[in-house]
Amino acid sequence: MSSKSIPLGTQEHEILRAIARNAAALAVPLSSTQRLRFEMLGLIEDRADGIRLTERGRAIAAAPSEAPPQAAPELQQHASAPRDRRGRRLGLRRRSPF
Repeated sequence: MSSKSIPLGTQEHEILRAIARNAAALAVPLSSTQRLRFEMLGLIEDRADGIRLTERGRAIAAAPSEAPPQAAPELQQHASAPRDRRGRRLGLRRRSPF
């Protein structure tokens, strides 16, 4: 599997870069879900002295992060939904039959 086929977000790229920069990977905040995901993708190894990047993980951390994919058109329609003054999305504004 090549590094281009792994769908990583911008935040995940930043986490991999932080692990690559820090000798003590214990200083990098990593949730158990992220840790498991990175291990299953073969990007990190859990060793006795802490988390270490694999060769694949180092290659992805060194590569520039890609731009996030654009939202699907059906999801973009909700961006134009009416909102209140705090920015919360308003209801459907149906008239009550009562």
